[in-house]
Amino acid sequence: MIKNYVWDFDGTLFDTYPAMVDGALQAMAALGILADQETIYPIMKKFSTRQLIKEYQLPEEQFTPLFHRYEAASQKISKPFAGTQEVLRLLKSQGAKHFILTHRLSTSTWGLLEQFDLADLIEEVIGIDRNFPRKPAPDSLNDLIQRHQLKKSETIMIGDRRLDIEAGKNAGVLTCLYDIDHFLQDIPADYVVDDLLKILDIKEKAIK
Repeated sequence: MIKNYVWDFDGTLFDTYPAMVDGALQAMAALGILADQETIYPIMKKFSTRQLIKEYQLPEEQFTPLFHRYEAASQKISKPFAGTQEVLRLLKSQGAKHFILTHRLSTSTWGLLEQFDLADLIEEVIGIDRNFPRKPAPDSLNDLIQRHQLKKSETIMIGDRRLDIEAGKNAGVLTCLYDIDHFLQDIPADYVVDDLLKILDIKEKAIK
């Protein structure tokens, strides 16, 4: 039975990509590089901002703080996906524990959770500011498992990108890919869903 749910945040629990893409475009423009949403979104969705930095040869020490600043100030709305609150609350009411591993800053993650009354459902957020190696390295997930004494056989990593799934595989836990865009079929997750509510079915399958 799955008891521990380790979630990615951006693109998994919350639809933050509109603000993230907006922030990236503004940061790139500030560095004199023009791009468009249609080009940037697939790169950020399939990979990460690191891939964006690599492909456009962006100076990371300048781009990253600009990106976070413009994203935070973006007028694009970041909000939970349909089903986020229902899945989190229902699973928690049944004894499950929820954790978040994200490349977002911990403070901004907690801020969005609090804004939508979801903070009480989360045990811990490990953000990029905790200085663990970035996913797909399993270090942050292994640390979470060790400190909270989680059984790997009862733990699942859920995310919307290859690096989330590979982090889970590298840590030896179950994995679930949230593929809302249906263009990530080549990622070898244990489960693939396009609706967060379908994660409840995974729980039932695991019990059987």
